[in-house]
Amino acid sequence: MLRQLSQSLSSHTSQAIKLGFGSEYVAARSISQSNGAICSPSQPTSSTSSSIASGTSATTTLHLRPNATWSDVPAPAKLLGLAGVIPFIALSPPIAASLPLLPAELVQNAALLQVAYGASIASFLGGIHWAMAMAEYGGKHASSQMGTDRYVWSVTPCLMAWPAVIMAPGPASLAIASVLAVVHAVDARFAGQRLLPQWYMVLRRPLSAFAISGMLITLVGSFLYPEGQQSQSTPAIES
Repeated sequence: MLRQLSQSLSSHTSQAIKLGFGSEYVAARSISQSNGAICSPSQPTSSTSSSIASGTSATTTLHLRPNATWSDVPAPAKLLGLAGVIPFIALSPPIAASLPLLPAELVQNAALLQVAYGASIASFLGGIHWAMAMAEYGGKHASSQMGTDRYVWSVTPCLMAWPAVIMAPGPASLAIASVLAVVHAVDARFAGQRLLPQWYMVLRRPLSAFAISGMLITLVGSFLYPEGQQSQSTPAIES
């Protein structure tokens, strides 16, 4: 009797132990499966993260891709940029003298106004780098390496263009054209290091070409139409 009772007790104890370990095994397995579901790349959580990452990557690629086209340039930048080159062309003395709607006083001072406008644009183009440096555009690592260069360069175009405002029209126009060409080259270097939006240089190429062309027209005009001849032609415009 005692032997049967002992065997029965042992049997129940063994089953209880098995059940206990079994429940722990089931619990552990369920946790493992749950973790696997979280970490598995085929689950929605991972796919959602992947889609978010791919969306961010696509946005970054659109902003920084080296083969940016004219369609990537924001519309306000296109409009304001194209409007900004009009004074470079219209204020060239040979062209200003042929525009009937311009006042005679403006035509007389067209070269001076064009040079002053060119100096202000050069200052504006430099100021863009100050803003980019403050915003740490291109990432903190690149900004920490190029931060000093960006701040120093941001004020350099202004200092380069400023003396031109007291020069004669011929040398002044050559100075501003040279400054604009140097600024374009430096901007291309910064854009190549992903420190400027790639669409920015797509916009800058035609704008720089028009601006430099306008200054060179003034330079050529200073040789073809000396200052004395220009002053003699002014009364004819007034009449």
